[in-house]
Amino acid sequence: MNFDAWQTIWLCVVCSVLVLGIDSVLAHRAGPTKTELARKRQRSNRTAQRGEGKINE
Repeated sequence: MNFDAWQTIWLCVVCSVLVLGIDSVLAHRAGPTKTELARKRQRSNRTAQRGEGKINE
């Protein structure tokens, strides 16, 4: 298959968009972000300081 210049450019653009789309889907499925982890850690630290996170025996 012989592509002219514009077909080659559009092919590269489409491939780039596909790669970015797949990358964003995989990044979203990878797990929590650093911000979410930091918020969870701060929340658990606050509850531990207040004694709410402990199991009363």
